[in-house]
Amino acid sequence: MDFRLDEQSLRMAEIGKRLAAEIAPRAADADERRAIPAESFAALREAGLYGAGLSTDLGGLGARSTAWLATVEQLAQGDASTALGFNMHYVATRIAAELPSFDPEVKKHVAALVIDDGALISAPLSEPSSSSLLPGTFLPTVTAARAADGGLRVTGTKMFASIWEASDYAFMFARPDWSDDPTSVIAFLLPVDQPDHIVVEDVWDTLGMRATRSNKVNITDAHVPAELVLGPIDDFVTNWIVAQAAVSWGGYTGCYLGLAEGMVAWLTENLGTRTAKGYAQPMGYHPTISSAIGRVATHVEAARLMMYQAAWNADTNGPGLPTCHAYLKAKLMLADAIGRLVELGTAAGGLNALMRPRGYERMLRDVTTAAIMPPNAYACAEMAGLITMGLDPARAPSLATA
Repeated sequence: MDFRLDEQSLRMAEIGKRLAAEIAPRAADADERRAIPAESFAALREAGLYGAGLSTDLGGLGARSTAWLATVEQLAQGDASTALGFNMHYVATRIAAELPSFDPEVKKHVAALVIDDGALISAPLSEPSSSSLLPGTFLPTVTAARAADGGLRVTGTKMFASIWEASDYAFMFARPDWSDDPTSVIAFLLPVDQPDHIVVEDVWDTLGMRATRSNKVNITDAHVPAELVLGPIDDFVTNWIVAQAAVSWGGYTGCYLGLAEGMVAWLTENLGTRTAKGYAQPMGYHPTISSAIGRVATHVEAARLMMYQAAWNADTNGPGLPTCHAYLKAKLMLADAIGRLVELGTAAGGLNALMRPRGYERMLRDVTTAAIMPPNAYACAEMAGLITMGLDPARAPSLATA
């Protein structure tokens, strides 16, 4: 079996690698200040990555799942917060451009905003009561009402709104007040510059991923013009959580994989070259250290292969339960690999690894959210188990809604 990346994915990976080197020097300061590094996002825009999720007929790069994962895998090794935050722009643009239920003219308008105007789009999908352990809770409680101009008036609260304060628009779902179907939502782009209607609560003082500024956002009667109303999604659990797994949370896997690879690279370089007092050989020759590095490198490589298998499945076979199953297993494998990396690698690295200027400590903090980022590792295990047994995920208690 050939696991080599295709030409587009290789090109995108090279862009990601080059940009990682450019944005890396800003990562520590952005983490310290809990600030979105504007210069890093400008570099991504200059490189053409704002259009990565848009199809070529809309003027974008047409980066499918494999190519995008290859990109963020590299970006995350420079600055994981920037990679994770920008992944939400990719999610927003690709979903906005692809779903068949969305208005074709609005898709073109969104593409023009991104390609011509350089708009950055956030994608706040969580709410205060959401949990990926209970997928049914991702049905939005934010509500939308029709506005006089044919647009929408939106009210509600979003949580974990990564890069909101740097974005121009937010890709969002709301429950339409004109529908009696609790599984139906309306998708739109919300202009974020509405200070009389949108208030950001600065609650994102966290252990890791500090520069994503994933704050709480309170929205009261904010306006969405008609030209930014994308369209409906029916049966939200099936048509979003299952069908869009490769896009909606596949990129998280790529970000955390790159972060884990960066940690392994740091340990390899430092333990493979550092010599202890009184010894002629590098510390890496100690069997405890070499065994630890061997184990974590193997776990991370296994997760990488599973991730790219899932991406290949998405690009080859399209959305559906088999693709969702592949991503569930890949993200679960990565969470387990990171658990081993944190346990074995950090102990092998010793106190030197925890000194903040050395760089490993920030990666260690950032990677702690890998098992929590939706879908939570427990949710991945539960759903993967159900699908493996041939059971209907929609009948699981975690999906049942009142």
